Amino acid sequence: MANNKQNIRKEMGSRVRVLRKARGLSIDTLSVKLGLTPGHLGLIERGDRGITVDRLMQVCTYFGCTADFLLTGKDKATSKGKATASVDLMLSDDEREKLAELINLLRG
Repeated sequence: MANNKQNIRKEMGSRVRVLRKARGLSIDTLSVKLGLTPGHLGLIERGDRGITVDRLMQVCTYFGCTADFLLTGKDKATSKGKATASVDLMLSDDEREKLAELINLLRG
């Protein structure tokens, strides 16, 4: 059982790392965005530390993916997130923040 948990943590951590790198983010940048230390995020990415459900949902929200994808590698994005996930990978952090500000402005 413990070995299975370790495998799940390693696979999930690897997916977090792939998503982070696909966005061109350093471990330092992503850790700030998630409210973690770089060391803690490194432990998660290596599978040496698990994460809480709240943190899992925070990571899913940030990357526009489902918990199912992070845990199993299936169902990469929600139907709403599929379109935005591909566009999101093309944007820098500054562009993403400006787009979010524009959307919030338009929503009033």
